[in-house]
Amino acid sequence: MPNNDQPAARRKPPRITPAPAINAESSSSSPAPIVPAAALPPQPAVKPHEHPAYEFIGYLPESYGTKKLFLVARDPHILFAYWDLNQVQYQEAARIAHDGKIFLEVYVPGEGRVQQIHIWESHKNWYIQVNRPDTAFVAQLGYYRADGGFEVLSRSAEVRTPRDTLSQNTDARFVTIPFHVSFRELYDIIASQSQPGEELAETLARLQRTDYELPFQAHVPRDLTAKESDELLEYLGDEEVRRRMVGSFEITEILKKRFETMVSSGQWASSAGAWVTSLSSPFGASFGQERGFRMHVNAELIIYGGTEPNAKVRIDGHDITLSKDGTFSYHFVFPDGQFHIPIEAASADGVEKRGALLSFLRMTEIEGDVRQTGQPILDEPLGRK
Repeated sequence: MPNNDQPAARRKPPRITPAPAINAESSSSSPAPIVPAAALPPQPAVKPHEHPAYEFIGYLPESYGTKKLFLVARDPHILFAYWDLNQVQYQEAARIAHDGKIFLEVYVPGEGRVQQIHIWESHKNWYIQVNRPDTAFVAQLGYYRADGGFEVLSRSAEVRTPRDTLSQNTDARFVTIPFHVSFRELYDIIASQSQPGEELAETLARLQRTDYELPFQAHVPRDLTAKESDELLEYLGDEEVRRRMVGSFEITEILKKRFETMVSSGQWASSAGAWVTSLSSPFGASFGQERGFRMHVNAELIIYGGTEPNAKVRIDGHDITLSKDGTFSYHFVFPDGQFHIPIEAASADGVEKRGALLSFLRMTEIEGDVRQTGQPILDEPLGRK
C-alpha cells in the first residue's frame, strides 16, 4: 500500500546572537543594561583633511606628448634613456610601421649603431649597457617604413660617457680649516698674506705648504712623487683603483688604514701607528689577505666554409686564401654591436658566383667587475649598424 505519511517539516536552526557584555561588578546572571542611543553624548563628525586650494596643482598626466628623447650617462659603461611619448603617438607610429614595432637605437657618431631595442607602449625609459668609456653617443626613437627606411620620431642630444681611468690632473690641494675658528676670524688672521684674486682656502693652503706659523695645528700631507704613486698603484692593484677611483692622497690613506688594521689586530708586529717610509716593498707580502677573485671574458668571430679549390673567395671585402681542399676561414674581433658580413665566391673563370650575408649581434651584460679578455689585433667585422 502506498505510504501517505508526510515527511516532517524541517525546522530552521536557532539563530545564535552574540552574548551581551557582562558587567564585571554585576551578578553573572544579570546582563549589562542596554544604554539607548539617544542617551549617548553626540560625537563630532569626522571630516577628511582638506588642503588649501592653492596647494593643489592638479593631476600630472602620464605623458605630455612632446616626443622628446633624453639620453644621459649613468656611469662609464651604462646609458639611461627616457622619452615622452603618449599612448596615441605610440599606437599611431606602430600602425604606420611595416612590422608594428617601435625601436630605441643608440649610435656612436661617425661609427654607426651599437644598440637597437624594441620598446613597447608601457616603456618610458631604458638602461643601455654600452661598455665604452669616454665615448660620444646619440639615441633616437623611430620605426621602419614599408620601403625599409627608418622614420625618426625623436633624437636625443649627444652625450659622452665619463672615463673609467684615473684623472691625469694631479693638482689637488689640501688644506686644514679649524672648526673652532670662524671664517671671519680666519680671514682676519691671513688677510695680509692673501694675493690678488686668491680665495680664502687657496691662501690658507699656500701658507700651510710653506710652514707659515698659524695659531692652530695644521697637518697637510705631502704629495706623493710619481715613482711613489706608481709603486702604490702597483701594490694596490688595478681592481682597487678602478673600484674606488681615488687620487694619490686617498691611496695613501687606504694603505695607511690597512696597515693600522693589521697592527691593531696583532697581525703585524710593529709599534702602533708606525708608518713605513720605504715604498719599494710596502709592508711585505703579509700585508692584507686579498681574495683575488676575478673574471674576464670576451668573444671572437670565426667564419669558415668551403668551395672549389680554384675558386676566389672574398669575406668583408678581403681576398681569402683557400686550403688545398677549398676550405677557408677568417678571424674577426667581435665587440658589442650588430654586424653584416658579406661573403662572396666566384668560379675560376668568373662565370658562376655565389654569395651570403651573415648578420651577428653581440649584447654583453655584466654583473660585478668583469673585464675583457685580451685579444690579438684583428679586423672588426664590416657592416656595423
